[in-house]
Amino acid sequence: MIGGSLARRYARALRDIGQEDRQVRQVLSEVEEFAALLDRSPGLREVLEAGHINRRDKQSALDQVLSKAGFLPSTKSFLSLLVDKGRMNVLLPILGELRRMVEELEGVERVEVSVPMPMPPPQKEMLKAMLERRTGKKVVLEETVDPAVLGGLVVRVGSTVYDGSVRTQIRQIRENLQKG
Repeated sequence: MIGGSLARRYARALRDIGQEDRQVRQVLSEVEEFAALLDRSPGLREVLEAGHINRRDKQSALDQVLSKAGFLPSTKSFLSLLVDKGRMNVLLPILGELRRMVEELEGVERVEVSVPMPMPPPQKEMLKAMLERRTGKKVVLEETVDPAVLGGLVVRVGSTVYDGSVRTQIRQIRENLQKG
């Protein structure tokens, strides 16, 4: 996927610049803040991503926004580069890659958990503590409520899936009965 590798390259470059300046978390926060601003301002997004608007006008619009933001020079330069290269439409994938890279640097693991109904806080904390012991990293749980799970839970840590759902157990029983 061309967009994915492009996003990874931009994110890696931005991460490296942030590391050199010892401000990688700050850079990530500023890019997140800018992405949120674009979400709230569809007109600005349209101007920065439009092919029919010249670079000078796009840079002018960006400069007006950034002058009020107080971002680091490296973040401003990065966003300006995206506008100059016509890559503002790749900002969200870049942000996703950058977030993943920064969390990797900080020893954070995002874990997806699918459950049939919201987990109570004590259960969440128990699962989080168990996963932190198992992975050796700080775990951030991303809970998704999926009634199709029926009961139990499905946990995805990186590319590994732990499926303890009732749905899967029923499927396995059915397969075993069919085999004889």
